[in-house]
Amino acid sequence: MRTESGVDIRFVFVDSVREGTLNDFAVREARALGIGRDLDRHGVLFAYDVGAQQLRIEVGPTLQDIFTDRFVGYLMREHVRSFFAAGNPTLGLRLTIRILHARLRRAALGEHYNPRAAEFIEDRGRLANGGGATADGMRDSARSAGFLNRLATPEARALFRPQPTVEQTYRLYLEWLRRGRGETDLPLFTPAGQQYLSQFAITPAFAEYILFLEYGLTYTILTHDSLALLYFTGDPLVTPHFFRKTAAGWQWDVVAEVRDTREYVGGSWTWTLLLRDDDFTNTFAHRYVRIGPSFRMAGGDNRPIPVSGAAVRTSMVIDTLVGERLTVAEASARIASSLGKPTVVLLYAISNYSTRARFPEIVTFLRRCQSRGATIAAFSTDEDTHWIMALPRFLQGVDSPFPPVALYRSAPGQLTRAMRVHGILAGERWRPPLIAVLDRKGRAVAHAESIVREGPTLALGAVARTC
Repeated sequence: MRTESGVDIRFVFVDSVREGTLNDFAVREARALGIGRDLDRHGVLFAYDVGAQQLRIEVGPTLQDIFTDRFVGYLMREHVRSFFAAGNPTLGLRLTIRILHARLRRAALGEHYNPRAAEFIEDRGRLANGGGATADGMRDSARSAGFLNRLATPEARALFRPQPTVEQTYRLYLEWLRRGRGETDLPLFTPAGQQYLSQFAITPAFAEYILFLEYGLTYTILTHDSLALLYFTGDPLVTPHFFRKTAAGWQWDVVAEVRDTREYVGGSWTWTLLLRDDDFTNTFAHRYVRIGPSFRMAGGDNRPIPVSGAAVRTSMVIDTLVGERLTVAEASARIASSLGKPTVVLLYAISNYSTRARFPEIVTFLRRCQSRGATIAAFSTDEDTHWIMALPRFLQGVDSPFPPVALYRSAPGQLTRAMRVHGILAGERWRPPLIAVLDRKGRAVAHAESIVREGPTLALGAVARTC
């Protein structure tokens, strides 16, 4: 958390506080340890009095508008206390840090809390304005909020059941979180998902934490036969949700979601899709794009979050400047849409010096093809942010006959498979630029890789004679 958000978090456990109150002790310890001293007082101290069973969370001055007294106090009463009462304080503190971390990430994006989620939960007081809070009786199970996990009633099973659409299933999932009853043996979830959730300790605060993360966000649903992915288009923090259709309707497949995604801390991107040899990956990998070190969903919110001491680069800004970005599957579909007339396909990278030097010749060739009735389908394969952002100006400078369209970085093998459909041989190690000419039936009748290399016969000339 220190690396990503620039926050210093410490833990102090004492047998008993000898002088003054736990609050006084926490303040003294925070100063003595210099918590947040070199981070603009961005510090948090967890001080626990074992004998008195009291926990104090002391928040640095510059974080008090993010971690308010009421918010921190609510976490201790409704969340941490449950784990202390169950004899597992370590897990409770780890999950509490996760909740605090989510709040920091929202703040880094210019957000504090989602008012729509607050209205949905119908209790704004839990996130009201307020550095620090104290809670006692942390091991008193009679006073603890307790875990929500319980067996479902017949009424709950009848309500939280598979739905006709993915949209309805997702909305019912949000309602399940809002009610905060913790019933996991519900047909809304796949059987494997029910088993997984039954082993997960759920507290009121953790259920509401998930709800606050995603309620009211914009999203897109991608469906193919009996599988679906729901991914968010207005938030970069929440992983996609996985759904599976059965005879009864759509269910949330939490096991597939856990298996095929991974969350990160300490970097600009907070989660990634994993490439698995399973039905979800095999179905939707054509929509997976490489963003930084991660695989994300094309068209989703793939902004990096600001990291302490690092410059912020925004993929959404890049998309706006370029004009259009496509997955390789979308590029393949665009090529196929020209069926009925000759098509010249160009895969190029302006980061390649030789390509830039010979681009005027490529433009002349493409204009000649256009004059003979051919369609141009040109796609930049540049990966570096600098060159992607420079693409519109570069094409304008060479009087290009085609608009800037940049391909997302794809999963290994996706470009090869997408081009092979058209008879274009773009191997794993092809060298830009690549030009292929397709006839009216969509078959490649000429093909040249790395056309800028000099040889006995210039490859570009060979291709040009076919158009």
